[in-house]
Amino acid sequence: MATFNQNELDALISCPKHISEAPKREMKLFGANWRNDAKLVASDGLIKGEFIVFMRKNEDFPENFSIGLIYHPQDERGEIVLFRCNGPHGCFNNDIEQVHPHFDYHIHKASENAIEAGYAPEKFADRTTEYASFEEALQLF
Repeated sequence: MATFNQNELDALISCPKHISEAPKREMKLFGANWRNDAKLVASDGLIKGEFIVFMRKNEDFPENFSIGLIYHPQDERGEIVLFRCNGPHGCFNNDIEQVHPHFDYHIHKASENAIEAGYAPEKFADRTTEYASFEEALQLF
């Protein structure tokens, strides 16, 4: 998988996209989670590849959810998680920065720093007050 600098990651996240395969009308229950997905492509045609939007919500704990954006480059194998909106789901120590509690609503965004440190691109997260439910996170997303 190719490496990306921060400008490229930000461009992948923010580029205009259109839906190539719409999500289902209703989320489907798989195991303990409600799930739905959609496929997107860049609207300008300059960015090649496909984007996947995933939506997950725990059946028993609906505040435990994840809505994310994955990029699949056209000419390479693999994928990169670019962005995730998450609900509270426990504590987590990110090993490089300060201890980051995941017991609050938070956003993961792919970073060049995480990639250079050998971590998943979206490893680090920041707390947010921009949403307080799955529905609000979906609107923000």
